[in-house]
Amino acid sequence: MRRRLLSQLRVPLPHAPLLRAPLLPRAAVAALAVLAATLAATVAALGPLPARADAGPSPSPAARARASAAGGQPYASYWYPKTILNWDPATDPDARFNRSRVPLRPRTSDPALRANPNARAGEGRIASLVSFAPTSGNPSQGALDAGYYAFTYWQYVDTLVFWGGSAGEGLILAPNPTVIDAAHRNGVKVYGTVFFPPTAYGGQIGWVRDFVVRSGATYPVADKLAEVAKYYGFDGWFVNQETAGGDAALATELRSFMKYARSKGQVEFMWYDAMTESGAISWQDALTPANDAFLSDPDRVSDAMFLDFGWGAGALRSSRDLARSLGRDEHDLYAGIDTEAGGYNTGVPWEAVFPSGQPHVTSLGIYRPEWTWKSSSGPADFRARDSRFWVGANADPSDTSTTSSWKGLAHYVAESTPVTAKPFVTGFNTGHGDFYNVGGVRVRDGGWNNLSLQDVPPTYRWLVTSSGSRLTPSIDYGDA
Repeated sequence: MRRRLLSQLRVPLPHAPLLRAPLLPRAAVAALAVLAATLAATVAALGPLPARADAGPSPSPAARARASAAGGQPYASYWYPKTILNWDPATDPDARFNRSRVPLRPRTSDPALRANPNARAGEGRIASLVSFAPTSGNPSQGALDAGYYAFTYWQYVDTLVFWGGSAGEGLILAPNPTVIDAAHRNGVKVYGTVFFPPTAYGGQIGWVRDFVVRSGATYPVADKLAEVAKYYGFDGWFVNQETAGGDAALATELRSFMKYARSKGQVEFMWYDAMTESGAISWQDALTPANDAFLSDPDRVSDAMFLDFGWGAGALRSSRDLARSLGRDEHDLYAGIDTEAGGYNTGVPWEAVFPSGQPHVTSLGIYRPEWTWKSSSGPADFRARDSRFWVGANADPSDTSTTSSWKGLAHYVAESTPVTAKPFVTGFNTGHGDFYNVGGVRVRDGGWNNLSLQDVPPTYRWLVTSSGSRLTPSIDYGDA
């Protein structure tokens, strides 16, 4: 995307679950503690990864496979269009560690149960584009490091895009299973990323052409994308084509590619507003006659479109009208906002997408909300920033009154919840911490992260009503 950066600041975040009720049997949890100790040795043996592709050569997928076969830490899969054709879970030593078996959980959003009177249910959705780590540096099963974007506000998100890809590492990035586990447990879909960079960042139009090569009536890379998604257990792909040099024929092939892959019934696509039907890179900041064929032509092409950041009220209204004329829900359009540099200090024309007292015009796409972690000064600051980002300055989704233009996403979008039956049981585990207890007994000191162990958090954080002194609830990270 324009202004795309892959900087990453690691901030340690302590955690200890309250009233721990493991999702795994105690024997399995104890085994994880042993595995963590083993990982410590292998992480030390592997040495630090480069923070960016341009900071030094990254291990190739083949080198990673050799390291894994030798007992090294496994990592999430990443490829180029030609190298993904060689992927086979039977021969990839990391494949079994990258597999999520948590199904997408159903959830509900009842307008009668919304916390905020301004929020609307069943209209605009939220897609969150998150870079958890550089493309080549996403551990498959967590790591011995508490500093991680351990996201917990799933109730406001419908789709999480596992953001990544670079010319120097790989263009196609599959999400790791820890993120899939946590997202699916909360009813949130997960997409991997296909990123064709601008030529200024190493993009090559040949890579795009490799992507859409046909073999008879099939697209081999599309078959692999569907196979990867099915085997690893995630839901789709975000396609970000920003490499110049294409033409109308290439644009047509990309549309045919997505329709072919979708016809297999295993994978969804979100298309980024960059390439037009002429093949040129020309951001529209809207759904227009120049790019609407990537949504429908007239058959369904992509499941959603992410509109670049320059939209305004008029552009979104015309986008809504055009989507409807194509027989598509306007909420399949995600108006993008770029929060990578400014977080909740980003200026957003909220009334254009979520007008007060009126139906949502489109959905919202948030680029890089992990700013709340990267910009924080420490654990408490991260938690405060994440709360303000999602539920507003008062840490109460029912009260988003503030002088700031950023009221929090809870002001606009009603909570969705996977908690649809009693009993609701949680240990408040947020998926990272500075020590690990099993059955109340300390089995390991030291930082760790693993979102597979994250509990389903309470849907409403925090709602407090009192006629006397107001309590301030929080999660205790200092004890278990």
